[in-house]
Amino acid sequence: MAVKAPSLPAILTANALIDGVVLYATREGWTERLGEAEVARDADGLARLEAALRAAEAADGVIDPVLVPVALDAAGRIVPDHYRDRIRALGPTVRGDLGPQAVGEHRHVSL
Repeated sequence: MAVKAPSLPAILTANALIDGVVLYATREGWTERLGEAEVARDADGLARLEAALRAAEAADGVIDPVLVPVALDAAGRIVPDHYRDRIRALGPTVRGDLGPQAVGEHRHVSL
């Protein structure tokens, strides 16, 4: 399947197959922490993430891997561009006591 390249910078995200937790690709594998995601800033970085996407599609550990555009704030932190990905980073919008928002992660991401 051909991958439509997102605008740069971009990250690769997916959901864990077993529990559905939102994951972000790093050079070493997957993490639940948005701030640890590998950010593609150029064509070489995007090629690495596209290869990771194809590998994730072939493996059984994650579902729905997708490249998403992001922005970097003044402090260099990752901020998803799209509303859907901001919700995925924070957790449920109706339950502030669940997801990364419940433990104070990703405070710099606002809806």
